[in-house]
Amino acid sequence: MIGRNFSLVAMAVISLLSVCATARGAEAELGGQAPFFFVSSYNPEACGEKRIFLDRLVGKKAKEPKKLLLISFFDIDCEPCRKELPFLERLYKKYRPAGLAVLAVNCDYRKEKIEELKAFVKKAGFTFPVLKDRFQALQRRYGVVSFPTMFIVNQLGKIEEIRVGYNEKKKPFPLEEVQKKLGVKVEAFKSEKQEVDHAG
Repeated sequence: MIGRNFSLVAMAVISLLSVCATARGAEAELGGQAPFFFVSSYNPEACGEKRIFLDRLVGKKAKEPKKLLLISFFDIDCEPCRKELPFLERLYKKYRPAGLAVLAVNCDYRKEKIEELKAFVKKAGFTFPVLKDRFQALQRRYGVVSFPTMFIVNQLGKIEEIRVGYNEKKKPFPLEEVQKKLGVKVEAFKSEKQEVDHAG
C-alpha cells in the first residue's frame, strides 16, 4: 500500500513539473505564444489519447498543426461550463476534419468533485480530451480566474482570443470567425434538434 501511494504521489509531482518547468515561467497573454504543457486526460478511451502535448497540436514542432485550437478551462460546479462543453463537442465533431482541435481543462481538486466530473464526462461521451489540472498549475500558468475561460489558439501556437464566460445570447461564440479560419462554409450552427428535424 505504501509503495502504491508513493507511486501516485510521484506521478502527481511529475505531472505538475511537466506543466511548470518546461515553459520557463511563460504566461498566457493575448497575441503571445500559448504556454507549453503535456498532461493526462480523463477520457483516454473516448479521445484516443492518454496524454496531450500542446506542441503536437500547434506550433513549429507540430508535424501537422491544427488550423485552430480551443482550450477551455472549467470546473464541475460551473453551470455555464456544463452548457459550453456539449456545444464544444458538437463543434468538434463537425469541424474536426477541417482542422479544429478542442481541449477542456478541468481544475477541480477535491476527490468527490473529481468523481462527479468523471461521471459527467462518461455520460456526456466527450470525444475531445478532458485534461487533468488537479493542482491548478495549468490554470495559474494561463492566468485563469473564472470559469469557463477559453483560449483560441492558431496553428502557430499564438493566442488570438481569450473569452471569459459562456452566454450565447449576451456574448455569442465567434462561429463565423472560426469557420473562416478553418476554411469552411460560413453558415449558422444548427441545434441538435434542428439537425434531427432536417435529417428526418
